[in-house]
Amino acid sequence: MFKKVLVATDFSPCAQRALELARTHFPQAEIRVLHVVTDDSPFTATEALLELEMLVSDAWKGETRLPGHEVVQGSAVQQVVESAKAWGAELIVMGVSGQGGQGLGSVAEGVVRASTIPVLTVKSP
Repeated sequence: MFKKVLVATDFSPCAQRALELARTHFPQAEIRVLHVVTDDSPFTATEALLELEMLVSDAWKGETRLPGHEVVQGSAVQQVVESAKAWGAELIVMGVSGQGGQGLGSVAEGVVRASTIPVLTVKSP
């Protein structure tokens, strides 16, 4: 159904669940995993890239085809929406609560409002 799926992660358990859902529900899709380093991020871009590489290799352990992944800097909402558009994503998958402390799902809500493509939000269990 969807050929290109962008998964936005902030490394939270909820985002991990979103990544797993994308991996299992869209096995034929090309998946790209994105992390945005914001001004108040606990990671530098280099640290975030290392964390992202570990996350992807763990999630796709034993598989030969790993998804693309990238770290960008800026506003989380703006960067997720712009990255999805630039890459040609047909779906964005992300958790609804994270580590930012801006309130439950504030980034996810912003992406849902700003995106022109479908956004699948995943709640914590």
